[in-house]
Amino acid sequence: MSPPTVLLIATETAAGEQLQAALEQAAIDATVDTAEPECVDTTLLRTAVDCLVVPVTCEGMAGGHLAEAATGLYPDLPVIMYGSAADRGGHIQTVAADDLGSPELAAAVGEALENSETMAARPASRPETILATMFERNSEHLYVKDTDRHYLLLNDSSYAPPELLGRRDEDGLPAGATYLDAARGDDLQVINDGTDILDVHEFSPSMGKHLRTSKVPWYDETDELAGLIGITQDVTDQKERERLLRQQNERLRKVALLAAHELRNELQVSTGHLSQIEADDEHVDAVERSIDQLSGIVDKVVSLASSDSPTFEPEQQWLSTVVWDVWSSLSLEAASLEVTSDRRLLADAESMRLFVEILLSNAVEHGGPDVAIRVGATSSGFFVADDGPGVDVSPPERVFEAGYASEKQNSGFGLYIANRIAKEHGWSLSVGDSENGGARFTVTDVERPD
Repeated sequence: MSPPTVLLIATETAAGEQLQAALEQAAIDATVDTAEPECVDTTLLRTAVDCLVVPVTCEGMAGGHLAEAATGLYPDLPVIMYGSAADRGGHIQTVAADDLGSPELAAAVGEALENSETMAARPASRPETILATMFERNSEHLYVKDTDRHYLLLNDSSYAPPELLGRRDEDGLPAGATYLDAARGDDLQVINDGTDILDVHEFSPSMGKHLRTSKVPWYDETDELAGLIGITQDVTDQKERERLLRQQNERLRKVALLAAHELRNELQVSTGHLSQIEADDEHVDAVERSIDQLSGIVDKVVSLASSDSPTFEPEQQWLSTVVWDVWSSLSLEAASLEVTSDRRLLADAESMRLFVEILLSNAVEHGGPDVAIRVGATSSGFFVADDGPGVDVSPPERVFEAGYASEKQNSGFGLYIANRIAKEHGWSLSVGDSENGGARFTVTDVERPD
């Protein structure tokens, strides 16, 4: 039988040699392997380990967090943390000595090996090696968390540092509070309810990244819920291409609506002049029929240009994610945005994005380049408010009419389209005064995900 294996977390193999010599000095038959701190999770998947030895700190990573991650994967794995500040209590044995060659540390390892019967000591299975390869080679953010949301497995992706191993997102993920709150809410939904969250679009303003995340419950060998498994993909480039395409489509839509509006005005003028002709002539009848046909074509153009999403597919989204996503594409320097509260909702992704873009752009157009905008959730929907001049029209609902414009440079169709999108979703869109004296657009009857 081969001697048991002690895995030492260290950045240099010389450290392993020092511990090996100490064990031999104490007549303890064991083999010492070393692993770098950010690789402890995948090393445990690939290597049969009878005991884990962790320093208090190693390359800026806390030994306690690494120990928690290891025991999250293998709860019966003996862990010894050494160092002058070692004090974890509970299932993690601590040794105050800093020296890897100390007899005290060697004795603790020997005692742990005598009493150890851990699943981590068996040879790696094929599924474990497959899982280890996925985490080692995949560029996407793959992770496993326990029921307290600590990372147990974590690959080194482009934005999630390996220092998060054994910690939560809020302990070190370089993201803003809104993103972290939304991620925490998704984690808890999966862990507490045992439900899947699939293909949720997220945006982190602080990281400047668009992300797509899926999370599913993780059940252990006893069929008990042990945490969650997730994948987060960076889709920033894809979102940029979609944004450029949307801008192009939006320009075409506005041209079509503006042309239809002008044509309708001219047709009304023509109809008025034609009504003054008293002659009963077949040519007059032909002109009337032609005008009726042109009016029908104009109505068709307006209908097609106003409908943003012919294939309407509601999906669950975070309000804050859509708002920050749109805000980042507007490239505003002096204006400010605050998301006061958040909520999940069901909406067609493209329609929802256009809806928010219209309301934010409207606030900037009427409130000026330094307008302050607030977005927040309500009991039945959400609102977009600003500190601009407000709505100076009676009744205020006139702003939703096709072609209505208070500014000459405005086509007058933005809020009309927004109202059409709201109706397609079964929402109610209203406008009034904000608490800061500007305009407040309120959306109610918004459906929540189950």
